[in-house]
Amino acid sequence: MRYFDARIIENRALGNGYFVLRLGGCDSLAQSRPGQFIMLRGDWGRDPLLPRPISLLSVAPEGRADLLAKSIGRGTQLLEKASSGTRVSVLGPLGNNFPEPAPDGLDLLVAGGVGLPPLFMLAEHAARRGLVDRCEMIYGGRTSRDLVLLGEMRGMGLSSCLATEDGSVGRRGRVTTELEARIDHHRTAHPQRKLRVFACGPREMLWAVARIAEPHKIECYLSMEEQMACGIGVCLGCAIPARSRPFRYTCSDGPVFLASDLVIPPAAGQATGTAP
Repeated sequence: MRYFDARIIENRALGNGYFVLRLGGCDSLAQSRPGQFIMLRGDWGRDPLLPRPISLLSVAPEGRADLLAKSIGRGTQLLEKASSGTRVSVLGPLGNNFPEPAPDGLDLLVAGGVGLPPLFMLAEHAARRGLVDRCEMIYGGRTSRDLVLLGEMRGMGLSSCLATEDGSVGRRGRVTTELEARIDHHRTAHPQRKLRVFACGPREMLWAVARIAEPHKIECYLSMEEQMACGIGVCLGCAIPARSRPFRYTCSDGPVFLASDLVIPPAAGQATGTAP
């Protein structure tokens, strides 16, 4: 697999540093699955030196690919300012993907901040198959300004439950509190329905999601976000502790992992035990 050249055809600002890049010339990404990512490098010389791993938000057969990012470091700041026609280098699609939506169950999609893209793409795929009612988005951020693309999710018919830490929209508190409430609701209303949890977001959020799913015996998949230099398993910089072997690598073994295969650290203040 080699890098290919693409062009930015639209750069849409969403506010609070969030933006959607629409790339053209991405025909090789047409068969990408929800959860996969690309390595992206702008035409910016040696500063920054390394490409940026970015999850896919959406792809279209005509060679279009959409990416959601937030301006945080040097690379994303440059991408936020990039104009239409700017050349970028792309490697992908990389990594594995979330399981397909199932018609006989319900998938709870837990997104924290900029962890939205792979779950948005999963919901989009479900909508195309007539299974969007088998998905429920549980989306959280610090404030209402951190919750983006809500109109697009409503447009695909996706049910969404929102949470913000400051209470500016949805439930006041963290997204994991809303997840617990939704699990309790579904277990009461439909006790025989199979639930699965798919999550992407900050590391501590993912650990909390895994701790919530485990006692309920709910199958839980985590899309891990890691810094990486290569994206193909060469640099070994994205290792995470696993149960099936000492380490797994986010780029080549993931980024989507069964939570049961990862070594989930105990919550703060929780007594530690002997690792299995």
